Amino acid sequence: MSVSPQSEPQAEAASAGILELRRQHQVRVLRPEEDGSSVEALPAGVYGFAYAPGHDPLPLFGKESYHSFEVHKAADGTAYLLGFVTTAETADLDAAKEGATVRLFPAPWGSSQTLVSVPYSKINPPKRMPREDGNPLPFTIA
Repeated sequence: MSVSPQSEPQAEAASAGILELRRQHQVRVLRPEEDGSSVEALPAGVYGFAYAPGHDPLPLFGKESYHSFEVHKAADGTAYLLGFVTTAETADLDAAKEGATVRLFPAPWGSSQTLVSVPYSKINPPKRMPREDGNPLPFTIA
């Protein structure tokens, strides 16, 4: 298994970016009684962690674990999946390039160093999820 090292400044920048997205989306961490609930059943304004994004229903948990994805259900009720992509994938996401392929990583990995917040409704995952180093979620933009 290969490991993509992340420098301390990169880690700090990623953490700061995630904190900023939490502020923008106006979310709080899940309460213990909400743990394991599907994102659809949760109230607006919460965030949690998903171990198997791309599957419906999408349960969220309050505890982050290795290779889990952070998910926000923003104050307006929109669900977002946070992750890291390449510069080229960022351009495709910004352009809402329908059908473009993206590999979203739960943490910076290789050349996927740009933090993004993708509306969950724009994610079209494959039928079978591959298992790869870094735990990427491959999807096409819907």
